Amino acid sequence: MPRTIDVLKAGLETSVQELPGRIGYWEQGFPPSGPMDIWSFRQANLLVGNPPDTAALECQFLGPELRFSAPTLVAVTGADMGPRVDGVPVESWTTLAIEAGQTLALGPALEGARAYVAVAGGI
Repeated sequence: MPRTIDVLKAGLETSVQELPGRIGYWEQGFPPSGPMDIWSFRQANLLVGNPPDTAALECQFLGPELRFSAPTLVAVTGADMGPRVDGVPVESWTTLAIEAGQTLALGPALEGARAYVAVAGGI
């Protein structure tokens, strides 16, 4: 059964980003952009065992609430958005083992502007 991530709350401006950005999609309205904080983006991916350019979530100012359907590894880097798993505070900048049915929630940015959520295997 494939892993799914249910978005319970989207956050303010949560988007999927990747490196080097989405080249070749201007005609569909997608600028190449990529993540604003490339270092934090790459670190999140490395913490879950992904190549550093793997697609991940970029969360701006107010983070999302996500429920995972299967066990996975997750990392939150960048801005401090007070991450919580099932309501319990967890550390940013570390690898988090998430069980099936658990919820990861990020709040408002307490320091910084953008946080990154990487999931083992990518988004």
